[in-house]
Amino acid sequence: MNIASRSSVLLVDDEKGITVVLGAYITDLGYVVDTAHSGEEAVEKLEQKPYEVVVTDVRMPGMDGVQLLRESKKRWPETAVIITTGHADMSVAVDCLRLGALDFITKPVNVEILEFALRRAIERVIMRRQLVEHTLHLESLVEQRTRELVQAERFAVMGETVAGMAHAIKNIAGGLEGALFVLEKGLELDRKDYLEQGWGMVKRDVTRVRDLTMNLLQLSRPLSLKPKQVDPSAPMCEVAELLTARMHEAGGKIIHSCVPQKPALLDEQAVHTCLMNLATNAVEAVEEAIQSGRREFGDGKVILHTECDSQHVRYLVEDNGRGLSSELFEQLEEGLVTTKDRGSGFGLMATRKAVREMGGELILESGIEGGVRAIILLPFFPAV
Repeated sequence: MNIASRSSVLLVDDEKGITVVLGAYITDLGYVVDTAHSGEEAVEKLEQKPYEVVVTDVRMPGMDGVQLLRESKKRWPETAVIITTGHADMSVAVDCLRLGALDFITKPVNVEILEFALRRAIERVIMRRQLVEHTLHLESLVEQRTRELVQAERFAVMGETVAGMAHAIKNIAGGLEGALFVLEKGLELDRKDYLEQGWGMVKRDVTRVRDLTMNLLQLSRPLSLKPKQVDPSAPMCEVAELLTARMHEAGGKIIHSCVPQKPALLDEQAVHTCLMNLATNAVEAVEEAIQSGRREFGDGKVILHTECDSQHVRYLVEDNGRGLSSELFEQLEEGLVTTKDRGSGFGLMATRKAVREMGGELILESGIEGGVRAIILLPFFPAV
């Protein structure tokens, strides 16, 4: 599919000759092109119809390109802005990038560079629209399942249940942030493999949110397990992949080696949900420790490890974050307890319940450098 098809571009330059020549070239590429010869005229046209991309000169009488950029980012944030500038205006171009311009091109404009910049801008606009659509879909699912929970009255305290749902959804949202990071890098570096990987992560997490919200309706009943032959390390490897980018941005690192294990009979989705919950909590603990100054930037770490023996599958999630007191460890055994201002404790309770129904045990104890060590022990059933 030609991404230029039906995509609209507003070309802004006070020199009419430039708008004629570049406008004709951009039209030949398949875009729908309108022109404006001042910043004020450009604003009027933006008010009349949306544009995917604005290509504007920096230096113009009246409202210049920088002012137009500010106005565009404030009123039409989804519109990508590309700056054209002379060599003498390079410092201004850098300032424009800080203000949110997608790219800048020096004059005289190289048409091949312009074509690449337009294609990259349209790809970013399309990607962001699709992510917004998925986000709206997720919100709709959460609202629908919440209404069903209220009507069914399956929990005595509905407030705790709704808060717990939000906490569980946030775990997968961390994975979506990781996917967005990969997608952004794919666009920045023009790497198709990054885009494919990131988009695959988005679709996978959208599916998990849908499944998770539906499974919340079943929390008052026994977990419906669907064991199958899997590599026990696979769920942990996916969790590490989803959270690595977020941890890096926070100033920490995830220590994990994806070593294949002997195949076993496990419910991979149930195990993944438990590990994602514990690992996200660990990442948040490290983030808080770095933000509060308890840890140096770059010093935070979360260790993820999987190993098997003849009797157990052992999953380890360990952090060097804020840690917990002995009193809190005891309270965590009793039910809904949280150490986070916006937490509910529901995620840990759901994890403990799921682990028990899989025939296993969740162990919480003090970890490295005062952090928390979480261990899931599941019975090892060799694959037939």
